[in-house]
Amino acid sequence: MGRAALKLLDEGITVLVGDSFQAGRGDGFVAAPGRWLPVHGVPIQAVHDRFPSQTWPQHYRAVLAQLGHLPMGNPTAATLLCRDKLRSQRLLERWGLAMPQVEQDFTRFRERLSQWGAGFLKPRFGALGRGISRVEHGRQLHARGEGAVKGVEEPMLLQRAVPPPRGWAGWSVRMLMQRLPGGAWMRVSRVLRRSRTDPVVNVARGAEVLSASSELSVGTLDALDRLSHRVCDAVANVSSGHLVLELGVDAVIDVDGQPVLIEVNSRPRGRLEALAALDPSRYQAAHIEACARPFRYLAHIARSL
Repeated sequence: MGRAALKLLDEGITVLVGDSFQAGRGDGFVAAPGRWLPVHGVPIQAVHDRFPSQTWPQHYRAVLAQLGHLPMGNPTAATLLCRDKLRSQRLLERWGLAMPQVEQDFTRFRERLSQWGAGFLKPRFGALGRGISRVEHGRQLHARGEGAVKGVEEPMLLQRAVPPPRGWAGWSVRMLMQRLPGGAWMRVSRVLRRSRTDPVVNVARGAEVLSASSELSVGTLDALDRLSHRVCDAVANVSSGHLVLELGVDAVIDVDGQPVLIEVNSRPRGRLEALAALDPSRYQAAHIEACARPFRYLAHIARSL
């Protein structure tokens, strides 16, 4: 992020990292070569919301109250929509996007598993893959579990499992979608995670990370791109949708090599960074640019007001 902020500074865009605002000015830190410098009273024209609002909800509400009418990227309506996995799935289904069946009623979990054979238990408001597990018919189930916030339980959902490619426990692809000045969506990256032993295919649990372009057919990649743009159109239709800066669209690859949409995230992180860590010469510049792009769009919005 520091390198992206320096790049933006050369373009005339100052990035302030902070959570203290008053009368259109903010305190925090700005990037300088090799460090972040503390600053005070910097004029603010727009805000990019990456605040951990689930962990510190009261502080978050106080920050929002300070912002007034400043345009805010990642608007609250879109963030809350994507955070609620059931509500977002219902919206995407209304837009004609097929997703694995989902059950919210715990009393019907066993019935569903008897029909499906296997499913994924996931916290309704979870994040970063926490609390997700694959379950089969006859296994012990639970109605609530820990989600995005450590130590806080929330309702669980059951989503039908998609059979993975043969010989694998799971393949999952994250498409990072970002807005360009003018409002068009750009597909920035397609990052594949896969594992032969872990169906959750979480990087923190040892899943392999690589570029999807090197492993999937052209037809599958094209289908992923079409899917991602349709998801973006649906989410950007919510209140203040023109301020949705970026989305992470998650799909799994089924046994026939076809993509199946499973969820959308309003605060994507880490996937392109993981590729940059593996091969800096190939992905570092793209990672820095992905960090910078949302601020360019926000600057474009602010100038048009």
